[in-house]
Amino acid sequence: MTQVEKVLRFANQNDGIITTKELKKLGVGRWVLQDLERLEKLFPVQRGIYVTKNGYADDFFLLQQRYPKGIFSHETALYLLGYSDRVPIQIVMTFKQGTSTTRMKADNIRPVTISKNEQYEMGIIEAKRPGGTLVKVYEIERVLAELLKPKYDADFEQVIPAFKRYATDKEKDVNKLFRYARMFGVEEKVRNYMGVLL
Repeated sequence: MTQVEKVLRFANQNDGIITTKELKKLGVGRWVLQDLERLEKLFPVQRGIYVTKNGYADDFFLLQQRYPKGIFSHETALYLLGYSDRVPIQIVMTFKQGTSTTRMKADNIRPVTISKNEQYEMGIIEAKRPGGTLVKVYEIERVLAELLKPKYDADFEQVIPAFKRYATDKEKDVNKLFRYARMFGVEEKVRNYMGVLL
């Protein structure tokens, strides 16, 4: 198998996407990308990310690649998890405190920073995007609790319907929701919302 075939085979098995990081793992030189680009077999969509003719890399996947330490959260997570039908006007991502956020404004990202490492890492799951790519997002119980934090200015036109949808979800874990509520100091608010809906 030639290096060109190796790259195309990998890309086709990976929803039509290959990154320069993955190329390195395959032990293939970057010149192969240039050849495939010239042959119009691969197309650059962002620095370090290429797709085949049938490949598709959506905006959320591209942002995740650009900011790999960011976790989609808050209203953006509601949308990605199917708890809101509104496409986010501004993308909300959570980062560890100390992450440089200056260039994120150009990408329409509202960065939220967390100082405690265990809070940053807790509840990360993956959401599947059209085309089959995966992005990191916080689980719904964490998202609902975080949206009620006093220092976060949440869009309550999205929060209330999300709580209603959660209340009817067969997969909901109310105990987990209250664990997050305690962690973020919003137990009373969550109790009020869930008391009305359950």
